[in-house]
Amino acid sequence: MQIREGRTEDLDALYAIALATGDNGRDASALYNDPRMIGHIYSAPYLMVDGGFCFVAEDEAGVCGYVVGTADTEAFARTLETDWWPALRKRYPEPDAESRAQWSPDEWRAHLFHHPEAPPRAVVETYPAHLHMNLLERARGHGLGRQLLGAALRHLAELGASHVHVGAGWTEAGGAAFWQASGFDVLDESERGVVYLGRAVPPLDGSVR
Repeated sequence: MQIREGRTEDLDALYAIALATGDNGRDASALYNDPRMIGHIYSAPYLMVDGGFCFVAEDEAGVCGYVVGTADTEAFARTLETDWWPALRKRYPEPDAESRAQWSPDEWRAHLFHHPEAPPRAVVETYPAHLHMNLLERARGHGLGRQLLGAALRHLAELGASHVHVGAGWTEAGGAAFWQASGFDVLDESERGVVYLGRAVPPLDGSVR
């Protein structure tokens, strides 16, 4: 297996992995009519939009995992408002708020195209960079998560980022527990069960922040 920077030809793989891990680390393909709904939010824009970055894990069968992120969460959100969300908002109308209780998973994701999620302000102010990571089942247990994280942290250091956050959950597939084992501390937990964790980005010179 190898870790490398993502390329535009990896886009379909990023969409596929986002779906295959979209149910708390498990396959979400049975939940969605449109297989790209999750990837439109959590993987593709980081590869395709300025301000994002992507590293992938690849084995003999192809891309089997990724880490994506940005050094500046707020600046990236502003770029998405001009360069990513408008096309998706035209393609996917905002679901009817009055039928919210009956929304399908596709409609919940479409709602997020029109109303993107934002981490707590206190988290972003202190930990302005953020990451998302997913691995297919065949790629787990080989240390690839730590390798991908290492590549992302080195890249963030090169970009001048000092602190990074993630959003996760307490799941059987690892989730927040993986990030804790990787040096992230719990910062906040939302009413929806999203746990925000953060850590310092190790400087390239090896000093301690």
